[in-house]
Amino acid sequence: GMQLYPEDHTLLQAAGNIEERLGNVTAARDLYGASLMVEPSAPTLIAYAMLELRSPSENNTTNITMVRRLFQEALLIDPKHGPAYNAYGNLERRQGNVERAKQLYQEGINANCTDASSVYHGLGKLYLSLGEIEQAIDVLQKGLDFFEANEFTHVQRNENVAFLAHTLGMIELNINNNVKRAKSILEQGLKRCRNSSPLLLGVAMCESRVGNEQRARQMFEKSIIADPDHAQAWQAFGVMEMKAGNYRSAKTLFECGLKNSPRHGALWQAYGTLESRKGNVANARLLFAAGIQKCPKHVPLYQAWACLELRDGDVLTAKRLIGEALTMDKRNGSGWLVAAKIEEKSDNHGLVGLILRRGIECSPNDVELYRALAEHEISRGKIDNARELLERGLEIDPLNAPLYHSLAELEARVFNIEGLAKLNKRAAELFQADAMTPSLSSSKNMQVWSKKIKHGRSTKIPDTVAALAEKIGVGNDADLSIAGVSLDEVDPESLVERICGFNEENNLMLEARASVSNK
Repeated sequence: GMQLYPEDHTLLQAAGNIEERLGNVTAARDLYGASLMVEPSAPTLIAYAMLELRSPSENNTTNITMVRRLFQEALLIDPKHGPAYNAYGNLERRQGNVERAKQLYQEGINANCTDASSVYHGLGKLYLSLGEIEQAIDVLQKGLDFFEANEFTHVQRNENVAFLAHTLGMIELNINNNVKRAKSILEQGLKRCRNSSPLLLGVAMCESRVGNEQRARQMFEKSIIADPDHAQAWQAFGVMEMKAGNYRSAKTLFECGLKNSPRHGALWQAYGTLESRKGNVANARLLFAAGIQKCPKHVPLYQAWACLELRDGDVLTAKRLIGEALTMDKRNGSGWLVAAKIEEKSDNHGLVGLILRRGIECSPNDVELYRALAEHEISRGKIDNARELLERGLEIDPLNAPLYHSLAELEARVFNIEGLAKLNKRAAELFQADAMTPSLSSSKNMQVWSKKIKHGRSTKIPDTVAALAEKIGVGNDADLSIAGVSLDEVDPESLVERICGFNEENNLMLEARASVSNK
């Protein structure tokens, strides 16, 4: 095409796009430059700017001034180009210029762009990143309403509308816990984009949440068929089967997902967790190690492996792994909880409080840290400190039911009848239930899980899952080699030695212990 039509700038841009996807950054940059020399266009300028953001041309440092200039030129050429406003707004958001980002998104909305859905989506994600949930919902809903009102003039923008519906649906499902509303939004999106894997996955998760497992399986299968490379679909499907006790199906699904997406850390973590639940500690250890080799920046893998070693009694390895996890991400509250649990199991009770307080400093919005530290304070007889911590947690997350339950137990323990009555009134207003009443009795819960697990161990892999596995090319007994990684060649001990060097967070517990000893 370029030989026949050397002056067609769109062909040059398309060729650059292909080279970029193949990883040929220099060739892509040259083709984008050639396209702009023939005729400047907004899509090529945006592509060039995004390439510079992903793969800087000078000393691996992004030239933000140049990227801004490219976005500005794109908007001069086409003031109604929605993706230009969206990309420019995302840049400013990442640079911390929140007000400028809001201004750009609003300018895009006011310009009545031909693809306004991408602008609404960008503004909604901005509000979401700021914790302004109501504003995010309002903007995303306005984007969907705008498309409904202009569907005949925006028929080519269904994919972006799918993003709007997916994000709004996930907010309703995961933040507002409104399954009915979430499902309605996702199904609305599917009317415009029937083969959207994320939307199909969202509906599957809604069905799973309310216990409609058979319907959920159907939607998971549709999501995977629509996009076999959608790692999250394989993972979520496998996790549902694992929770249902269908371990063979879960194993097959995780292996299929890893064959298509070997660098998806959550799949390795889920597969390792499955083997751990089955009691196959050695296999779980190998899977966590293999996952870290493929995805060395996936912090939850280190946490899951540390928990495995803690349960298996290897406290030293657990400490080293969780120290590495905290080095990579100090703001991950789960890591501090695991670190505290390690010290608790080692009877270093003075260190537990220090670690949890350090966790709250690094992750002040993780309410589980407040609850854990409150429980620790209760064990030391410091009731007032515990009450203060639980109240602080409720200020951060007023809808956290476990916090209410912990606070109710505390008040009952010290016979604070007046405080318990006030708390029950607060809880009843929010949850229509008594703060001291669990939703399902412990014995009943155990009976349900026992039945599921016994059924799952004796059940064959369903035909639909087996068909998916056959299509992907995964055998039922593919234990020794997964996603191109031979588990026989993985050495967890040497991997721990290699990745867990001495550093600030690895030494944190040692330093804290010395501090306690000195006191």
